[in-house]
Formats: sequence, C-alpha cells, structure tokens
Amino acid sequence: MEAIKDIPQTVDTLIIRFATHIDLARISHVAQVTWDDTYSDTIAVENRRDFLSSSYNPTNLAEAIDTSGHWFYVAEMDDKVIGFGHFIRRYHPTQGRAELIRFYVLPDYQNMGIGRSLLNMGFSGLTQAAIKQCSVSVQATNHRARRLYERHGFVYYRKHGQFLGTQIVTLAQYIRPVTNMDLINSHNQ
Repeated sequence: MEAIKDIPQTVDTLIIRFATHIDLARISHVAQVTWDDTYSDTIAVENRRDFLSSSYNPTNLAEAIDTSGHWFYVAEMDDKVIGFGHFIRRYHPTQGRAELIRFYVLPDYQNMGIGRSLLNMGFSGLTQAAIKQCSVSVQATNHRARRLYERHGFVYYRKHGQFLGTQIVTLAQYIRPVTNMDLINSHNQ
C-alpha cells in the first residue's frame, strides 16, 4: 500500500503540452512500461523489444518534435512525463485527415482523465489545422483501449493485420470526425 500514497489521486497538477527534445527519453520510458503492461500476454517479448528499440528510440522520435503535420503532446504531472499522444497528418494535406499513432499513459495513472485530456488537446490542435477526420489502430484484443476510443467518438471501421517482428498482430481501426466542438471541449477541461 505504500506505493499508492505516491500516486496523485487528482489531476490538479496535470499539464498537457507539446513534447520537446528534453522529453524524448521520458517518452521512451513511458512506452516501455506501458507496452510491457499492455502487451505482455499478446506480443512476444523479443518483438516488443525490437519494436520499442526502433520506434521509441529517442533519436528516432526526435523528428516528430519539429516536423510540420505532427502534434506530439505529453502529459506531465509534478514534473514527470506520465503519458503522451502523437497525431500525424496523413495523405495529402488537402484531404484533412490525421492518425493517432502513439497514445499511452503509465498504468498507475490510467483512469484519472489523463487520456481524455491528451485526446482533447490533440483534437483541438487538429481542428485548428483544418483536419476533418482522425483514425487510430489498436490491437483488436485490447478491449480497454477500444472502449476508451469508443467513449471519445471513434467508430469501428475495420480489422487488418500487421507484422510486428515475427508475428502478425490483428488491429482494429477506428475513425472519428474532428469538428469545431473539439475546440470547445479542449477549453472546458
């Protein structure tokens, strides 16, 4: 029970802001912890490690910080990065579509509204950039994440497979409209 005392019980000190280069190692750490917690029963350890070492290597993440068409946010509480969300513009810029490609909150901080705050900030940024639609793909067996996305307006679109190392992972793809209401929702947090 001692460890629970160290976990904030409210989100009063929560800050959602754009990620910076200084955050990259902390983002990598959040990814490692959440992937081990979320996928330990469904993705082989060597496939998780290979994916994390390439996709969440701070050097490989750095490009997302300063690149146009990326909205990369961190959730910070008491000077600690506890989650992140990364949206990118997809397809031709005139099509107004984006994808949420990275979205994780440390297990001890889940179910506290942090994910909602990250999504609201991301949707607000997409609205300001005239994005009209956002998609996300999630492992089909990750029912907790699927419920989260559904609660935030994503609608199931299709399932598809994707190689992850030596295995094929079945993903559920969701789509959500991005509207001017997303600007209002981000200000009402």
